[in-house]
Amino acid sequence: MNGSCGRLEVVLAKDAAEAFCDWVREQWGREPVTLEAPRGTRAVVEIYFDTPEEAEARRRRLPGHVALSGARAMACHEAQWTTFWRHHFHTRDIGRTLRIVPVWEQAPDRKRINLKIDPGLSFGTGGHFTTRFCLEELEAACAERRPRSLLDAGTGSGILAIAAARLGVPRIEAFDHDPVCVAMSRKNAALNRLPRGRIRFYAGDVLAAGWCRRPAHVVCANILTGVLIEAAAGLWAAARKRLIATGIRESEGDSVAEAFVRLGAREIRRDGDGEWCGLVFDRPNGR
Repeated sequence: MNGSCGRLEVVLAKDAAEAFCDWVREQWGREPVTLEAPRGTRAVVEIYFDTPEEAEARRRRLPGHVALSGARAMACHEAQWTTFWRHHFHTRDIGRTLRIVPVWEQAPDRKRINLKIDPGLSFGTGGHFTTRFCLEELEAACAERRPRSLLDAGTGSGILAIAAARLGVPRIEAFDHDPVCVAMSRKNAALNRLPRGRIRFYAGDVLAAGWCRRPAHVVCANILTGVLIEAAAGLWAAARKRLIATGIRESEGDSVAEAFVRLGAREIRRDGDGEWCGLVFDRPNGR
């Protein structure tokens, strides 16, 4: 972004905001901001884009019932988005060895692996259960027996791929359907002083052909339930040993598990926070 970005503001009923935010994450690869008055019945959802023109174009593509509830696109300054992140995103320890450090904060020490992240407009700061789950399970997989390769499906900010590199995984590929996320992931890799090409980032859609360049020992997929189920066969074929899947509502965990178990996967772990859950599958006699 060059000083000015676009903001799409949607006003809707509080009880509809959560489902709409999930739709935004799945369809647009953006992390929405929800503002609610404690005793009010309405919520304001803000989504940020690179330009005001893109915000207006997305407004025109809103689902009909959402557009009717009230939506407007406007210009904003990058400082507004940065101010939001500085208020909500702070240094956080994750698992036994990892630490997420926003680019505007100083790492307190080197007792953990410090991962510098500039979230930009992408998703993945370690604050959400789904990202923490993937990071913890990736760390556990490396401690158990360091995988030789990793594929990060829906990389967002690149945080999982960068963590894998810092944990010593030799070959890492990561993709996202949103080119903005791909660009931000490369920027975050550079912030962590990873050599150019250490992680292969590329644009790809898990629901389209050609997204898997080559299988990996571990596949991370922080994607919503509907996409996980639709893409289950491809994701499982890409995982030589282990699949870490999240972005799943607690009530939908069994549906996702069934989709992969039917393909021969073995569920070895499940965790949740009361709202979201994550699943880990192993391939019996993994190659």
